[in-house]
Amino acid sequence: MNRWAGRLELHWGWLRDWFFIVVSLWILGGRIAGWVEWGFLWDWPAEVVFLGLALYSRWWRWHALAVLQEFARLNPRVHPSEFFEHLHGRLGFLPHRVPAKAARLVDPDRLDFRTGKKPGQSLWLLLRGVYDTFLFATLAYKAFRWKGAKYIGAIGSGLSMVWAARVAQLARMKVSVERTPSLEEAKQAKIIYVLNHTSFFDFCLAPLAYRRENKDGSAKSFTPSIMVAKDHFKDNFFLYRVIGLGRMLEAWGMIFVDRKSKEKGTAERAVRLTVKKLLASSIPFAVYPQGTRARGQRDRYGRRWDAGYFCVGKRDRLNKEEGHFKKGAAYVAVELAAGLVKHRLGGKVFVVPVAMAGPGTACPKGSWKVQTETEVLIKMGEPMPVDSQMKAPDLAQAMDTALQNLLEVRTRLERRFFTDLRELLEPQALEEVSVAFKEWRGRGNLLYAVIDCLYALPKRRWRPLLLELSHALRQENSKEELTKLKEKVANYF
Repeated sequence: MNRWAGRLELHWGWLRDWFFIVVSLWILGGRIAGWVEWGFLWDWPAEVVFLGLALYSRWWRWHALAVLQEFARLNPRVHPSEFFEHLHGRLGFLPHRVPAKAARLVDPDRLDFRTGKKPGQSLWLLLRGVYDTFLFATLAYKAFRWKGAKYIGAIGSGLSMVWAARVAQLARMKVSVERTPSLEEAKQAKIIYVLNHTSFFDFCLAPLAYRRENKDGSAKSFTPSIMVAKDHFKDNFFLYRVIGLGRMLEAWGMIFVDRKSKEKGTAERAVRLTVKKLLASSIPFAVYPQGTRARGQRDRYGRRWDAGYFCVGKRDRLNKEEGHFKKGAAYVAVELAAGLVKHRLGGKVFVVPVAMAGPGTACPKGSWKVQTETEVLIKMGEPMPVDSQMKAPDLAQAMDTALQNLLEVRTRLERRFFTDLRELLEPQALEEVSVAFKEWRGRGNLLYAVIDCLYALPKRRWRPLLLELSHALRQENSKEELTKLKEKVANYF
């Protein structure tokens, strides 16, 4: 009963508070107009009573939940159900004690909230996730407001772990994290995480990869500075003010990048600002070099098939050679290594590729429905040492290759391409395509980019484009001719 009362207070208490505020303003207006008499509740003005109740209720609600901030810091592995039981209990009409240690824990590297039911797609799950994100973002922001920027580091890290588990629970996901032993050796260095981007779930689940804990199990301040889109998280009123996610990221010291700015030197300034911040801090840095989510794909039966790797951005980026991978992260890494040498700070810089497979199935770009019973695999690659003498374009290519290898992009695309061609071509023609394909493997990403973009199109486009591509391979077409085919595919978006 107490928890149900807490649920009502959590979900509807704000509506009551705003009702009281509106009533107090209405009474005040009536008093000014002269049609409301003085005196109410022991001669107190009614507007003061209602306004006081609203303000006290808001103050009591968030201070009652303040203990949950510390609970998340001490217990980053707490089961999300237990966290919300304490959250609802704190808002109930009876006293509720939150213990120092959680009773139910989860393994962040092996989360499994699947129920065995048939996968479904629901807008309601997205709305629930948005609402819970608002709760976690507000708790983190309140920690910053009440205790300062240093406090939000550990508190926010704990809350982000619980948030990631909660998102997986709502979507009934299985999330597995694969690490390499060499990651422990690199933790004392400057770390730059580079991740592929397929869904907003990437952002939600990434804390499972970053996590660090003290010996007592409490959360360290591990959440990296993230380079995020200014137009999404700061200029977007809904995400910044209503949900509070952008406001929380700003308090956390994240780096906002203006992707839409055409002003010369914007990218260089962003790199300098990032390097300056990382030199003065021990926290890692995370970036999505693709810059935006890759387009979702479907299999031949119309089911979601995760998202692509090369099919990112608008038409101009799709038509650009190697346009799928921006080089900003590489410039940050090289400049950071140079800064350590210049200022004699010592230490090393490592780039850690983090591949996320599956979020694009849960909710791809352009969809508002979350699919349940999805499996997500987060694979962390070998740390890549960065030298100040490295060339950024070469490092960017190494990052790109590392992510592709972790995701098995080429193997995945080849398998699907030849599976579909078997139904379209005679054995002799298929053999000719196979021989030509082998010759293209060492010529960069162009052929794979064409196939990847092709499968991001509606199914009705596949057959004619597959036949055209297979014909181009059999005719031993040049790189320029294959580039024109890629542009043709891109023009369908």
